[in-house]
Amino acid sequence: MKKRAACLLVIALSLAVEAAAWDKRAVAMPGNPGQTCAMQETGQVGVSFNNVWVAKLDGIGREMDQRIDDVIALAKQAEIAKIEVQSYNYNVYPASSGGSPGGAATPYQYSGSVTFSVEPCSRASELMSLLASKGYAANLNVSAYRQCQ
Repeated sequence: MKKRAACLLVIALSLAVEAAAWDKRAVAMPGNPGQTCAMQETGQVGVSFNNVWVAKLDGIGREMDQRIDDVIALAKQAEIAKIEVQSYNYNVYPASSGGSPGGAATPYQYSGSVTFSVEPCSRASELMSLLASKGYAANLNVSAYRQCQ
């Protein structure tokens, strides 16, 4: 009985190793040997800004542009070859206390986010690490699909 349990354990472990080592490289399709399919990864890095104090509404667009420029500069440090803004948004609302933490009268706050596509995807985690070290609230989303040619 112990021998059988040991044998089953060896089989189970060998299957687990095979499952963990799936192939990301291009593979030939069984029904079409001339066609190969490889995994294509896409990476998106998102940055969000919450409860930012602002005195004048007409400066929010410029401030968002500056934040986008800052992220793009960090992407260059992370050796991101291509970074592109996919979307951004912001929401402005009256400040509940009527004043900023520094004491100046700033009647508004805003929250917003920017999503960037990044290439190569393998460098996206380096960008996220740089953003976090600078105090940005950032997230990383990687998705992959098999593309055939």
